[in-house]
Amino acid sequence: MRTRLAHVGVRATDLERSLRFWRDALGLEVAGSFAGCTDLTDGACNFRIFQHGDAPRPPHVGGMLDYLHVGVIVNDIAGAARRCADLGFTIIWDGVDGGTAYDPSRPPTASFKVEDPDGIVVDVTSDLSQWPGVALRGE
Repeated sequence: MRTRLAHVGVRATDLERSLRFWRDALGLEVAGSFAGCTDLTDGACNFRIFQHGDAPRPPHVGGMLDYLHVGVIVNDIAGAARRCADLGFTIIWDGVDGGTAYDPSRPPTASFKVEDPDGIVVDVTSDLSQWPGVALRGE
């Protein structure tokens, strides 16, 4: 039996702002939506954003700054950084492995880290070999 990652779900405190991040800034496509939830996709994996509607979300576990982070591969790293910044999302640093401070006058050339509206850290790269074991089909 072969296991494949098929779905990731996150609860957003502001569904529309999260959609602007994942869809408009990073380019995931809308695959469908229903009350309080939107399904996005890269063509291989489902990424579902749920509107968080219960009690206030607890703080990060154990004081860790990014107890969850996600990685995405984009074709145009400078364009992705520009869209993130233009839409008001915080780019944490240039590079994903111990990078340097982000400088908007010098767009990243290989990768950067950015936070989604709920503090999920996203590693954005154009390097197809960034993560061992990832094979993109049709690229």
